[in-house]
Amino acid sequence: MHYILINVVYKALLCRRTVKIDDSISFSCTMITKMNSIYENDENNINNTNNLDTMLSATIHQYQNPLVLQQTPKPKIIHGEQVLVKVGATGLCHSDLHLVNGDWKKSIPLQLPKIPGHEIAGWIEEIGDSVPEGLLQKGDMVAVFGGWGCGICIQCKNGNEQLCSYTKWPGITVDGGFSEYILVESYRFLIKIEDDGDKSKLSVEELAPLTDAGLTPYRAIKKIRQMLGPGKVIAIMGIGGLGYYAVQYAKILGQTSNIIAFDRQDEKLQLAETAGADVTINTSAYEKQNIKEQVLTATNGRGVDIVIDCVGTESTVYNSIRLLNKGGVLVLVGLFGNQITLPLVPSVINEYSIIGSLWGNYNELREVIDLAKNKIIKHSIQKFPLNRINEVISLLKEGKIIGRAIIVP
Repeated sequence: MHYILINVVYKALLCRRTVKIDDSISFSCTMITKMNSIYENDENNINNTNNLDTMLSATIHQYQNPLVLQQTPKPKIIHGEQVLVKVGATGLCHSDLHLVNGDWKKSIPLQLPKIPGHEIAGWIEEIGDSVPEGLLQKGDMVAVFGGWGCGICIQCKNGNEQLCSYTKWPGITVDGGFSEYILVESYRFLIKIEDDGDKSKLSVEELAPLTDAGLTPYRAIKKIRQMLGPGKVIAIMGIGGLGYYAVQYAKILGQTSNIIAFDRQDEKLQLAETAGADVTINTSAYEKQNIKEQVLTATNGRGVDIVIDCVGTESTVYNSIRLLNKGGVLVLVGLFGNQITLPLVPSVINEYSIIGSLWGNYNELREVIDLAKNKIIKHSIQKFPLNRINEVISLLKEGKIIGRAIIVP
């Protein structure tokens, strides 16, 4: 009898119907769904253990491998300035792809395993006892500023903590936002989003990409805004997460400058038009020489005064230099390539200027957030759950993300 009972229970657990021994004893197969769910989670490297001391994270374990979705220890505050933030949204950037692929392992070696994700917004979960009283409280929406400087060097004292030689970067040198929580080193790296009413309300998904995609081109265009004005031409190379915002800043700060947008995809160029581009050029449709001819036609033979390169490959830099007028400026923002080659003689005799622009500082991020709250800049985002992050990385590699992909835990 025991053998028969055990055998029937075993069959009941495997089947999808009720198995009867007699009229008084039956076994339902309701457990099968739970069992399948467990196996599916194992296949996706997810451990759904409901433990208050752990959190779901997407982690780099080996370069050039998919991120591992797993339960990791929930961070704990260990000194008074630290703040624990419940992540609401994190933008997926091409820099994350470089980190996962190990493209930067010589210049930015990671201590693996590492949780990537540096465009982060969320809500205050817990604060250290050195945070000034009344400054922050649980539930406040915050943006996480990316450059965690030392606070005492010249760059930090000048307000450019992202240029500090000792900067820590969330999602790069310390664990980042592709997780349910992030431990922020100090309250000084958080910007609280005040509730000024429905008209200025930002969603956490809109806020997250402002910390890099929105911030980086803003700083770049501020560097050359004195060159903009009536009759001037500014070109934005690459209409991805950064380029979409760059077109808008060129419109806002450009003082009626003409804006040309370059990309390899018509769908992204259409997005640039909605952001204010006067002319769009698909670079995949022309040879290098023809690109210049298209620009000369669009500018009545004038050419371009400023190029903001949001891609940063050898090809885009080559095209950018060839498009510049005498005295023109190329601002390098994108980090897609590894090195660039510049033509020496034309660069000298035409007095080209080449400027690097890294991220942005804390006050500039405040300015960007203010623009967003006042609905002066728009957003183009696609939201995905954290458990689909490897799929979204593939979509970004294939150029199928229009605007910014936002990962929501």
